[in-house]
Amino acid sequence: MSPDHHGGFKQKEPLTTIVLASRDAFVLGGPSRRRYHGVPGIVAGTAPAELDPAGRYNLTFRQF
Repeated sequence: MSPDHHGGFKQKEPLTTIVLASRDAFVLGGPSRRRYHGVPGIVAGTAPAELDPAGRYNLTFRQF
């Protein structure tokens, strides 16, 4: 599991913390894609054994 901080449209707006487990997906679409967001860290020992436990995979898809 890793926490994801999801904020508002301005950097100083309050954050909401959402805990994501391995293999979870977090999708920002429409107006939400412009919100401030980030992954502050990864909880040790939570990655599947078949993946490199030292990091995470981040996939970004954009349509334009």
